[in-house]
Amino acid sequence: MNFDYDNFTENNALIKRETRTTVLISLSMVATIIIFALISYYFSETKKISFVDISPTLLNSIFNVLNIAAIFMVVIVLAIRKTIYYSPRTIKEDFTLIQVLHKWKTIDIILIAVAESISVMGLIISFLGMPIGRTFHFFVTSILVILVIMPINWKVRDKLRILNRQRDMNISF
Repeated sequence: MNFDYDNFTENNALIKRETRTTVLISLSMVATIIIFALISYYFSETKKISFVDISPTLLNSIFNVLNIAAIFMVVIVLAIRKTIYYSPRTIKEDFTLIQVLHKWKTIDIILIAVAESISVMGLIISFLGMPIGRTFHFFVTSILVILVIMPINWKVRDKLRILNRQRDMNISF
């Protein structure tokens, strides 16, 4: 019984160590999104600063296109998160815990970068002249997607349990 506890604490420390960089990247991306939102707020409050003179109909069209693109990006990120984590092409049968965590780290960083680009779209549309009240959802959505993707210890353990159950793998954690 004591050996199982030692194995658990060792694997728990391994999971924390391997996911630490991704968590730090996630938190720094959340901080950047907050900065983007503040910059967007500043530019929407000061009407004197304008980078481009765009007609309101073109601005609304660009806004609608970016909204649709952001919705597709959220759907794609969540679908990839649900499918590629457990794909036989990504995770082989003979992978160890460290190899699985390295694969998931790569996937997480890519998905976090895609989620960050949603807030960049909000910042761009703010620079074009859209008020913060209409672009705020880009920033909130980006933060929420990053928080869903962030590899917190208990979420990683749940993913490992699902992987073991779905693929009949014997990864000890």
